[in-house]
Amino acid sequence: MQAEILKKYVKVPVGTDVMPVNGMNYLHLNKKLDIVQFNHYNNPDNLSHCSMWFDFLRNIKDRPFWNTETSTCWNGSANIPQSVKPEGFCYANSWLPIALGGEANMYWLWRTHWGGHEIMHGSVLDACGRPMHIYNEVKKIAKDYVRAGYFLNRTKVTTPIAVHYPSLSWNFFETQGIVQGFRYQDSVIQNVYEPIVQRGLRPDMLEAAQDFSQYKVLFTPFVTSLENEGLGERIRQWVENGGVWVVGPMTDNRNIDGARYKDRPFGMLEEFLGVRWAYAVPDLNGEIKCQWASGRPFTSRLWYELYEKDADTLATVAEAPHSALVGKAVAFKKKIGKGVVFLLGTIPSADVMRGNILPLALDAAGISTGHVGDSRNLMVARREGHGMTGVVVVEYQGKPGRYTLDKPAVELITAHKIEGTIDVKPYQVLVLQE
Repeated sequence: MQAEILKKYVKVPVGTDVMPVNGMNYLHLNKKLDIVQFNHYNNPDNLSHCSMWFDFLRNIKDRPFWNTETSTCWNGSANIPQSVKPEGFCYANSWLPIALGGEANMYWLWRTHWGGHEIMHGSVLDACGRPMHIYNEVKKIAKDYVRAGYFLNRTKVTTPIAVHYPSLSWNFFETQGIVQGFRYQDSVIQNVYEPIVQRGLRPDMLEAAQDFSQYKVLFTPFVTSLENEGLGERIRQWVENGGVWVVGPMTDNRNIDGARYKDRPFGMLEEFLGVRWAYAVPDLNGEIKCQWASGRPFTSRLWYELYEKDADTLATVAEAPHSALVGKAVAFKKKIGKGVVFLLGTIPSADVMRGNILPLALDAAGISTGHVGDSRNLMVARREGHGMTGVVVVEYQGKPGRYTLDKPAVELITAHKIEGTIDVKPYQVLVLQE
């Protein structure tokens, strides 16, 4: 109603700024709005958390989002809860939304309030009107936006990989945690999103209703109900037509109302994949040990959906407090139609996801990697449009890194020609037009 009233009187885009909380369905919320807006105040140790939101929000509308609030240095009220950040952090933080699909990065606030409840909030200018210590960084950010603007304004982020992140799952785990110690968003980020990013890849984060037909690899972790927006049947058709699906754990174990199935453990997974569920058990003490078929450790945690072993089993339980659990399967690779499904019955460690499961899925989909080598600190966004191609690389952890180009490129901020493998400095940004 507010948007409808505003549109009668203004010609500027109408939107509402959202926070990094997925309790509301932002796809539905923004349906009648013109632009997606987002606020965040991240630290150096969790900057990848806001990038996950950029990867989510850029897909909600067919136009770039606005990062309507972030701070140049710290957030705060009558006191400051954050410490001074390293030089370069403001620069990288300000580039991330632009690199990942946004068209605006706004600081809250320009000048610190002289009174009121945010009297100590970070800003560009101090309350007395003098520049804050990050002033030169802000000036450089503005100049570099201009240098890369033509390329950025005419290209969009592209990726063959998507991850489901529905609001229904957020709300489900707020009310039915399944096992104590499980945190939905943290697990999506730490066990799925970050391992993908650390291999130099860029995932699109999707709501349940969004189309995923154009992707080659689809992750559906912790999505409790596949009845949500008909996900189960849509995914079935996509896999049979050649998609690579990485699914589980804690997926398809509830109906749309949040109740368990009385005649089967899952809505469709058992029938679709031809597996047989045996038990589901918690492991708060870390006593269950799993291993790959080769005998190498398959590190995992907290929750185990165990299946009867078959010829497609990838990993099993090697040690457990109860003998009935030993030898049961926790991971499979199933050929379904023209596609492939990797079923996970437990929460894999980030190392297992990054070093084992993800490479298996990428290989099945014919996707090559290797651009970042051992560097786990680079945000990489491939961009295409208007006959132009290129990559934006943002170092976001304050550490040196290395990036290997597919082909020679011009780095638009410096106008230097670059090829081969290049060193990336802490908090450096590279806009590479091929």
